[in-house]
Amino acid sequence: MNHRTSRHNCREKLVSQLFTFGEEKRTFLDAYFDTRDPERIQLEKQLSAYTEYVEKLLLGPDEDLDSAVLIGSHIDFEYLDFHTSDSFMIVMPEDTNPDEGRISFLSPVGSQLLLGSKGEVKSVHTPSGSMRIRITGIELKSETLNEPALGGADHAL
Repeated sequence: MNHRTSRHNCREKLVSQLFTFGEEKRTFLDAYFDTRDPERIQLEKQLSAYTEYVEKLLLGPDEDLDSAVLIGSHIDFEYLDFHTSDSFMIVMPEDTNPDEGRISFLSPVGSQLLLGSKGEVKSVHTPSGSMRIRITGIELKSETLNEPALGGADHAL
């Protein structure tokens, strides 16, 4: 697959996400959260920011598609406190598979990294504690979700 086709497929995936988080937002939220759940309210705000960002991103050049962590991004990062590195892909909840390096954007780590940028240092809070990470690489992937991503969630994600 050439780079142009790959980028076109990435753009199609982002448009599909905009549809899910726009036209089907209520159905999506209902599948994962009770209407009174405070996390649902927080996610609604995050999805609004995400869709606004993606809408602007789609107006720009292909190079911009790797400028921030999106759903479908493969990210490389360093654990600053442990002096190790890892990678995984941020995916939709139904595509989650930590053994294959795929974590949901709804997970504690995925939601905190969404819209992060290369070089950014984040203090990520997980059920097992907090850790500082630096995002060292971002690439929006057009691969099919049946192909395993490289890397894996080796630390308490």
